[in-house]
Amino acid sequence: MTKKLETKTYTAETIKNICLEAGADDVGLVNLDRESLEKEREGALYVYPLARSVISIIVTNNRENLQSPARYVANEEYHHTGDKISELSREILRRLNRIGIRGVVVNKGWPMNLDHFPGKIWDVSHKIMAVEAGLGHMGLNRLVLHPKFGSAIQLDSILINGVMDQYDRPLTENPCIQCNLCAAVCPTGAITKGQPFDLFACSTHTYRDNMTGFQNWVEAMVTSRDMTEYSTHFNNRETAFMWQSLMFRMSYRCSYCMAVCPAGEEIKSDYLKNKKDHVERILKPLRDRPEPVYVVAGSKAEARAKRNPNKEVRIVPAMIRTPPK
Repeated sequence: MTKKLETKTYTAETIKNICLEAGADDVGLVNLDRESLEKEREGALYVYPLARSVISIIVTNNRENLQSPARYVANEEYHHTGDKISELSREILRRLNRIGIRGVVVNKGWPMNLDHFPGKIWDVSHKIMAVEAGLGHMGLNRLVLHPKFGSAIQLDSILINGVMDQYDRPLTENPCIQCNLCAAVCPTGAITKGQPFDLFACSTHTYRDNMTGFQNWVEAMVTSRDMTEYSTHFNNRETAFMWQSLMFRMSYRCSYCMAVCPAGEEIKSDYLKNKKDHVERILKPLRDRPEPVYVVAGSKAEARAKRNPNKEVRIVPAMIRTPPK
C-alpha cells in the first residue's frame, strides 16, 4: 500500500510577507490544481513533480529607462531587473526552506528547452501564472499589466510543495485602458486593435539578435563565398549588433509597446491629464526613430514597416524553414 505524503498547510499571509520582505514588489499565490491551469499543469509538474502551489512575483523596471530612445539603456534595464528577480526568487526559496517548504525557481526567461523548438520551449508560463495570481491582466500589447505598475514589470514563478490556506484569483478588471498607443508605435503591426497578436511579426524583428537571427548569421557565414556576399546578408552594423548580443547580453530591437503603455496607477493619471505630452515625449521619438525593421517578404509586417519613412525595411528569411537537402 502506497503511503500518502503528508502536506502541511501554510498561511498565505506568512508566505507573502516572506516574499515582500525579501524584496518583491508584489506577490500572488496560485493552487496548481485549479481548472484554469489544466494546460499548464503538465509543464509545471515536469519541472517539479512535487509542486502543489505557485508563487508568482513581480519586480519593477525603472520606467524611464524603458522609455528612452537610446535602446541600449532599455536593454540594460531589462537585464539588470531580470538578474534581480532571479536572485530574489532564490532568496525567497531559501527563506521558505527554513520553514519546511521545498521547491524550484523557474527560469525567468532564457535558457529554455530548445529541444522543443519550434514548439513551446518553456514549461511554466509566467504570464499565465501572474494573471491567475491576481497580479494583472493581459493588455492589447500581450504584456501582463499590473494595476499599479502597469507594464513596467518582470515576472517569475516559484513552484513549491506547500499548500496555502487561501489563494489569489484573477482580477475582475483589466488595467488596460484601451489607448491603442502600443498599436500606434509597433513598427511591424504585430499589435492591431481587434486582431490577434502576431507573435511571428514581433519576434522576427524584436529577437533579430537572438536565436533566430543567430541562425541566419551562421548560415550567412557558412554559405557566403567572400565578405562581399556576406555583406548582402549582414552589414557592418548588424554584425556589430550580433557581436554585442553574444559578448554582453541579448539586445532587444523593440519592446516599444512596453515603453509607451500608460496603464497602471503610477502613470495613468499623468497620461490622462496630458495625453499630448505623453505622445510627444515618449511615443513619437520611438515611432520616428531611424532604424532597420526586420520582416519577411510579402508579410503584413513588411507593408506596415514600409509606411513609416523613418524605418529601413530589411527582408530576412522566415523564422521556421525547411533546411536544404
